Amino acid sequence: MTMTRSRRSGISGFLSSIFSNRTESLVGEDRWRRNEWKRALVSIVIVALGIAIVEGIYRLTHYGDFRFAVYLASIPVVAGVPQVTCDSIVPYLRPHVRFVNSYVVIRGERLTNIGYLTSYAILCMTVVGALMLGFLTHAFKTTIGIAVVAAFFAYHLFSENPMEDLKNTIKDRSMTVLSPDSIDFHAAPHLSIHKYLESASDGCGSDSSVRWDQNVRIFDIDTDRHHVDLLADPDTYNGPWGLCCRTIGIPFTGLDALIRHFNEHPEDRPLLATPQGVDLVNDILAQARAALTTPQRRRP
Repeated sequence: MTMTRSRRSGISGFLSSIFSNRTESLVGEDRWRRNEWKRALVSIVIVALGIAIVEGIYRLTHYGDFRFAVYLASIPVVAGVPQVTCDSIVPYLRPHVRFVNSYVVIRGERLTNIGYLTSYAILCMTVVGALMLGFLTHAFKTTIGIAVVAAFFAYHLFSENPMEDLKNTIKDRSMTVLSPDSIDFHAAPHLSIHKYLESASDGCGSDSSVRWDQNVRIFDIDTDRHHVDLLADPDTYNGPWGLCCRTIGIPFTGLDALIRHFNEHPEDRPLLATPQGVDLVNDILAQARAALTTPQRRRP
């Protein structure tokens, strides 16, 4: 009996930890993102079981319409595997910190965009394949239904303008530049399906710069619009200020650790103009990552 209860509590605890609502905090958001692969794994298992059950029901009842509807619903789930996979990998990527032209530069990541575009391409191939199959088999009702569903989800879930998204992914990249005087951000263009983020809040532009002497602090995070609200000393900086940073290449807790360190330790700022600044930034990010990955203690 005790073993059964422990197993149940373990399973329920696992599911609650990965599917519970996001907490409005930097740590909560980062941990939510690091659990993306667990949610993806559970979802894939559920979809696979659902398809197997439907196939079994069909073999017993030969009710084809129900089977067809379930298969249509599974199209975006299967096509979304590349996007979910990339989203699962991104939180575990090591930051790309380099010393470039007397600045410490943290390069953003492209994997998020690549995942969306790959899923879009899979759905486009599904459309083409379904139409070709329809002409070969003359089963137009089934194949046109598949093509329409795939095209609908490709446009609304992954890309409204794939050529522009591909061009921006190749040519542009988010950058965080640290110097002795300031921290500067360049946010790569959003995907076409996320264009609404560019007007999500005041100051949520593509380029932003904040001086260290303005004493900026991260105040809050909006997990719906994927931007960070920074609250500054009103005597030195007219805050709050929004930063769109879906692809900056470092966790929110890492960004917070960098800002806090160089605000509280002005003697370290000159190192940002030297190669030693790379080691310092890497150490700060490593400490933030270690704190993020420390297991949370459960309350009794």
